[in-house]
Amino acid sequence: MLNIIDFGKENYITVLKKQEELFNKKREGILEEDFILIGEHYPVYTCGKRTKKEHIYNIPENVPIFEIERGGSVTFHGEGQLVAYPILNLKNYRLSVKDYVNTLEEAIIRTCLDFGAKAFRKKGFPGVFTKEGKIGFVGVKISNYITFHGASLNVSVDKKYFEYINPCGIGTPVVNLSDYAKTDINDVKKTFMTYLKVLLTSR
Repeated sequence: MLNIIDFGKENYITVLKKQEELFNKKREGILEEDFILIGEHYPVYTCGKRTKKEHIYNIPENVPIFEIERGGSVTFHGEGQLVAYPILNLKNYRLSVKDYVNTLEEAIIRTCLDFGAKAFRKKGFPGVFTKEGKIGFVGVKISNYITFHGASLNVSVDKKYFEYINPCGIGTPVVNLSDYAKTDINDVKKTFMTYLKVLLTSR
């Protein structure tokens, strides 16, 4: 069974602790149900395993920063950015790690297309791009087929926060879905979740 937890707007650390709780219970076999946590965060920077010192410039003192166990480098989360954290057993969906990452990217791509942004993958770089910049981000951890962390999609986030870092360590500008069309994050959330659920259950 796939359960959706819409946490609205919440501090990153609160949602991280909830992810850890569900992840550990699933990995230990205590919990069989799968979950997707979805919503927005208040401003925060997170650093994945590939973060280098030169990827971080001059982060504002009032914005917290966390080192976490996902792939990738540093990124920003904030209001106006949709984040989704699936806590799944990949065996339930007959997905390899590569297939799972592709599924997250594909849900972002289809959502972007519905809102007028021609989005695509870029070979050698995880995430989703448009001609103008990076719009979707994917960073996951997987242990014993159980997934942790997830994906984010810029809808109308304040892009100034990305100026303090080298997002994902690849020197690419970031864009919003609102750069291409008038958007409401709740509409984007519904569209993204529809695609993600279809993609997960259609194999």
